[in-house]
Order: sequence, then C-alpha cells, then structure tokens
Amino acid sequence: MLKVLYNEDSKVTRDDGALKIELKGMYCRAEVTDSTGTVTGFDVIKALRPYSSYTLVHRSGFVKVFRKISKSDYKFLDLNRLGVAIRMDFQNICQMYGDYDVMQLDTGIITPTTRDIIIRVFNIHKDNILVDADETFDFTSFSANALEFGDHPRFNLWDSYALVVNGRELKANRKGTVYEGDFATPIVCPEGQEYMELEIRKYKGNFDTTAGPLTRAEDCEGVMIHASAGLLNATRVRLDHGVAKVRFYPLGYTGEIKIKLGRKWYEVWNEYNLILGASK
Repeated sequence: MLKVLYNEDSKVTRDDGALKIELKGMYCRAEVTDSTGTVTGFDVIKALRPYSSYTLVHRSGFVKVFRKISKSDYKFLDLNRLGVAIRMDFQNICQMYGDYDVMQLDTGIITPTTRDIIIRVFNIHKDNILVDADETFDFTSFSANALEFGDHPRFNLWDSYALVVNGRELKANRKGTVYEGDFATPIVCPEGQEYMELEIRKYKGNFDTTAGPLTRAEDCEGVMIHASAGLLNATRVRLDHGVAKVRFYPLGYTGEIKIKLGRKWYEVWNEYNLILGASK
C-alpha cells in the first residue's frame, strides 16, 4: 500500500516550485526545484525501515548521499533514531533541525512482499508533486490543520501489541490508556511455578480487531520488552506469525509494575500498568 497525500490547506500555487519523489524498493529520493525549475536541494533515504517516520525539512547546507557530499537546501530527518537519542517530540525535532517541513514519510510494515507507506506533502501544489514509484499509489488530499488535534495518523498505521498474562488478554496504548482487558485483578504466577508466561500478540494499527490478531508470515519483527520490576528471560524477542512468548520472574516483588512493549527505534509503543500479586 502506497499513498501520497497533498495538503488541502496549503496556499501555494503552481509557480512556487515542485517536488519529485522516487521510490524504488527500500530506496527513496526527494528533489525540490524552485519556480524556474532549478534544483535547490535533494536527499535520499537509502533503506527505509519499518514503523519509522522521516521528514524532509528546509535547511541550507549539505547532505551526504552514500559517500558523496552535496550542497542542498533540504534534508531528511530520521525522526525515530533522533527521538530515541535525544528524547524529544518529533515536531520539536523538526523545528530544531529545519526551518519548515516539506514532506513526511511514514512506514508501516516493510518486507520483501509487503510495504505500507504514507507520504504527506505540506507546501507543494498538488500538480507539482511528481511521483516515480515501483507500484501503483493513491493520490488524494489531507488537512494539515487537522493534525493539530488528537493522535498523528501514524498511530493508525503502526501496528500494536497486546499482552496476554495467564490467559488474560490486555490492550493499552503507548500512554498506558486501557483499551480492553482486566487490569484491576493482580497477576500472579501459577501455583507451584516461580514465573509467569507473557504472550505478545500483534494487531493491525491501533488494535483493529475486525480481522483478529495478525498471524501472517511477514509479522516477524523484533519487539523490545521491559519490566519495571522482576526479571525477564529476554528483553528482545522476534515474533513468529505475530506471536512471541517470554517468561517473567517476579522474584518476590508485589505491587505496581509497568511492562512496556516497543521497537528498537521507538522503545515504548504499548505500556501496561499492572498489579503484581503474591504467588502461592
């Protein structure tokens, strides 16, 4: 799935420059030209990662494309890697490193057979957005003003992880907001056992349950898991057809506990605030 969206709220005209987007496999190149057709800047993403966000910002200077340094007034920001490194909101990162945003590219699942990408173009007229892609794409509008309120649309593009504890399925978002499940009853180890088994289940988008859990062969990404107390026998697991299991050892601890599920470049995507009871 590939979607290219233009900003219906933008006041730019056909005389305000153009944007050419090349998308082949995991490779993406964006080139900006001014009203005279002169190239004012370009940058590339050499290998798109799944569940990631990239923004092309205006910033006079240079870009490194493979091993060549070129002058460019535009640069791609890898928001996930920057966000993990400096712990800042994505939009604050864009404001710190650029003057304004030209386009944003969000990826969902990316495999050799499946690719979900949404590109939003902010300040280029729709007739001047040129796309050279290796697959068919939808070209439609979006409202940048609507992005000011609520969650960013990427939160419906990026898939979610439910947590199953002792057969009890729980669903919560990245802020710990409960969607479904019994979070009030304490979790305990089965009788005579010093650990409990945690199962991770993958769901489409923001827990879209219309088709149930995702169990495709391509649902095989790595998931980071962290617990605020006790001990896990693994802190990174790879899904197998959308499912992974780990063991959690309370080590005698009782009380409130956080279990966080995420990805390498977005560490907390689903947060579970639970109560750990005394095991028998």
